[in-house]
Amino acid sequence: MQFYITSLLICVLLGIVRFASAGTYSSSYEAHRNYLLNIFHNPLVNDSIKERNIPELIAFYHRYPTDVPLSDADRQQFERFIHDYREYRRVLIDGVPPQGGTIGNVFGHFLGRVGTRYISSLFNKKREEGLSTHAKNSTTPPSRIQNITN
Repeated sequence: MQFYITSLLICVLLGIVRFASAGTYSSSYEAHRNYLLNIFHNPLVNDSIKERNIPELIAFYHRYPTDVPLSDADRQQFERFIHDYREYRRVLIDGVPPQGGTIGNVFGHFLGRVGTRYISSLFNKKREEGLSTHAKNSTTPPSRIQNITN
């Protein structure tokens, strides 16, 4: 009998831990996504800051691989970009990675192709979620008020 009670308590504790960690995943995902959008979707941020945050973008992509909708072709291009970026960073000059030059070309190529689509998909997903959760607070007046003003 004590075995069953202990097993039940363990199951309840695991359920509580799982439930608590689900909210943490969501909040860390939102925080990370907002951080990346503030950098890569903001025209006021210069390219050198964007280049320095490519590892953050790659980490986000690997941590949440299915959360941003991409076509298979876009996903393959993004994977190719990650491979090229890592190959470039792997080359050492006097024991340190390169400090500029070609990365601008790699980054420009990235922004021109798949990076823009990835960031746009990330932004569009945020906007869709915002619309679904904030539909009650719409700026469009209810139809009965529209009829009165028209």
